[in-house]
Amino acid sequence: PFDEAFNASYIHAYRKGKRTPLKSLLLDQSFVAGIGNIYADEILAACKLRPGRSCARITRKDEENLVVHTRRIMKAAIAAGGTTIRTYTSSLGVTGRFQTECTVHMQKICPRCKGKIHVKYIGGRSSYYCPHCQK
Repeated sequence: PFDEAFNASYIHAYRKGKRTPLKSLLLDQSFVAGIGNIYADEILAACKLRPGRSCARITRKDEENLVVHTRRIMKAAIAAGGTTIRTYTSSLGVTGRFQTECTVHMQKICPRCKGKIHVKYIGGRSSYYCPHCQK
């Protein structure tokens, strides 16, 4: 996601003719490598896009937001040492800290609107989102 080639035009060209849910698109390692389930949820929340929304139904502004928020969230996750949900530790015995910054993944209440976070399964993966804030 940090390569200059990852931009709105790239997203537009890659998604052309597809109706894949946005969550599945972000998890597609041939689209962009390194985005996992947790980060996809957080990227979509930051962009205010529902994980089940078809990638055919986004605007140029949405594509630009996906680039900005993907880079921001992935940089923050790397700086935090990743995410430890259960028992992961690095080779140095250090746990990740990004889970403390998650706004939707494994959360119950949306920090924006204070509404309930919903969970939907997309492509066999849990997808956390706020139905009020994410369209």
